[in-house]
Amino acid sequence: MSRILLVIAVLLLVTGCARLIPQSNEPPEAHISSVSPADVTEGEIVSFSGYGTDSDGEVVAYRWRSSIDGQLSTQPSFQSSSLSVGYHIIYFAVQDDDGEWSDEANATLRVRTADNAAVAEPVINSFTATSTRVPPREVVTLSWNVADADTVSLDQGIGIVAPAGSVEVAAVETVTYQLSATGGGKTVTSAITLEIDPPAQTLSITPNIEMTGFIRSSGAVTPGEIWVGDDDANRGVRGFLTYDISRIPNDAVITQVMLDLSGYETPYGQPFEHLGCLSAFEHRYNTLHGEYLMPGIEGQIGEWCSLSELESAEHLPVLKERLRDRLNTGTFQFRLQFADMESDGDGMRDMLRWARQQLPRLVVEYYVPN
Repeated sequence: MSRILLVIAVLLLVTGCARLIPQSNEPPEAHISSVSPADVTEGEIVSFSGYGTDSDGEVVAYRWRSSIDGQLSTQPSFQSSSLSVGYHIIYFAVQDDDGEWSDEANATLRVRTADNAAVAEPVINSFTATSTRVPPREVVTLSWNVADADTVSLDQGIGIVAPAGSVEVAAVETVTYQLSATGGGKTVTSAITLEIDPPAQTLSITPNIEMTGFIRSSGAVTPGEIWVGDDDANRGVRGFLTYDISRIPNDAVITQVMLDLSGYETPYGQPFEHLGCLSAFEHRYNTLHGEYLMPGIEGQIGEWCSLSELESAEHLPVLKERLRDRLNTGTFQFRLQFADMESDGDGMRDMLRWARQQLPRLVVEYYVPN
């Protein structure tokens, strides 16, 4: 009997404690249905409509305001004909039954005087960046809001954009982005300069000849040039590469690593249709002897499945991470092999070759923090 009473007491205690734990409140969300018309003459009626949602309660209050006129209304929908001349940013927020207000939704509205109502000229209400001084390749968001433009565009290869929007950019050197808005026979512009600091540095590294070469699955090693594929004895052949990375400071932040494989040759025809995809794996030079490692091995840092993919250097994010981990060792090593199969067994050579003068280069981009 005493055990039953003890269990009941514990349950009551736990239940009572649970009631004391405050429940978190999800804030409501505000939505503007319309601000119409969005371009009016002074004294013209403008209709405003919005609503709110609340995932864990209900919306009980509303708030409209103008960047020019201040407080406008506390109703979900209303009309006004007394708005001041100018470019308004209209803000709308809602409150839930726990007393919490939402973030403000916004829209734009232009009120003209009667004498300029006939010609609409573009206006850039805002053009901003999340930051204007950043390290190389750090992502920055550009945001803008433009009124009365037939076309809006951003330079630096971005092109035509919506009147209001945002885009993420990343630069490797200081660059200026210009926003242009055209309409009514006029073009207006606004510019933002992203200053890259500290500056990026680039280092092109060729392999160490004495620790670069190829190895057959039989264990025979040949330094100085690279062969990858299978030979006429159906033996798998792997290439291995060693790079001296001691010139990269140990505290460097590596932003990009390009592997240039474009110096390849195909003296016996291209091997991809026979052996599958070429892969790169981090691997120390003095451990390349022994078994020919096949699919499922760890450490892949790149893959190429056709000759066309070898033609231009590409950024390899995994290679960047592996290289960063090896900065304090002064050496970075990896192997190239066809990892789908050691040999297709046809007694023919299916090989890629990089001669001593055309060995793959690493192009490392980095910066040293201030």
